[in-house]
Amino acid sequence: MRGDARSATEILERHIGEHADDADGHRMLGIALALDGRRSAAIKALEAAAGLAPQNPVNHLAFGQALSQFGLSERAEQAYRTALELDSELGPAHEGLALSLAMRGQQDAAAHHFTLALNQPAESARRAKLHFYRGKAHAEAGRQPAAVEDFRAALRLNPALGPAHLELGRILAQGGSPEEAIAVLRRASDLQPDSFDAHHLLGEQLLRNGDAALAVVALRRAAGLRPADQATAYALGRALRAAGRSEEARHQLAGIARSSSRRAVEEASITEAGKLNDAGLAAEQSDHLELALEKYEAAVRIAPDHVLFHRNAALVLGRLGRWAEAKRRLRLVLSMAPGDVDATKALYVALEHAPDNP
Repeated sequence: MRGDARSATEILERHIGEHADDADGHRMLGIALALDGRRSAAIKALEAAAGLAPQNPVNHLAFGQALSQFGLSERAEQAYRTALELDSELGPAHEGLALSLAMRGQQDAAAHHFTLALNQPAESARRAKLHFYRGKAHAEAGRQPAAVEDFRAALRLNPALGPAHLELGRILAQGGSPEEAIAVLRRASDLQPDSFDAHHLLGEQLLRNGDAALAVVALRRAAGLRPADQATAYALGRALRAAGRSEEARHQLAGIARSSSRRAVEEASITEAGKLNDAGLAAEQSDHLELALEKYEAAVRIAPDHVLFHRNAALVLGRLGRWAEAKRRLRLVLSMAPGDVDATKALYVALEHAPDNP
């Protein structure tokens, strides 16, 4: 509970050495190992707990949560289903199963299990996250009105939930009240000052609404977070021109042309980075995760604007249990490629293990 998983692991390992048939001890050990990022040992301990006390749904739940943590979503799904066969009202199992289903693109089934999780008692912060997750599932399934209802419900429970402001603003920006979209996106950008999407969407909405001066401010922040993003650079040029800052606009749009000419040079470096990425994939397939991360990060240093290398690094950070780092990197990936399905799915898991504050 104090965050000292390593000391807890040492104590529990001594306990298991003396009480090898203690299912609760194995479960607690597995949880401590998972918190310490020790994938194989954590899975082994939790599998032992489920085997020693197969009728205890909490053992299967903990097993599923660890499998989810380490990216083994299909095995996790089965563990959650086993837990629910034993206790159909186990809210965290419904939540874990829903997240696994969402990661595999089964948004209707995910929304159903998020609903079942919401039917169980939970603190307001947890209920806010469940509404947010269900809203994401509705949005990805094309049910925008239902998504809006869930995002609003999440914000009633937790007004400081930045991701809910962002996703609500994203939908409102596509159709609805421009003033409300601006207010929601401004709140998202305040709560998530490092969110490229929040600043970019706010700038675009302000520009569409005729407030070019404020659009320039938002788009400059987005450009600072993602300097190579051509859509943001072009929108900033348009905003500067609309604000009557013609010389700055000309300079901005000329810079876009110069960056296009540099792209040919950058493509040569991508070939070398691609070789490092392939080496990382090979290491990851052999379960040498630290080596894989080293190769992916080397590829990123050579080609920092290439989303594939960032994404691979983010996913392996998740497999290593380094969730806070994975979350930051996944948000960078999604700022570079907003439609990236793998990164979106992985971010669900990362947010579960390293929630946003507050």
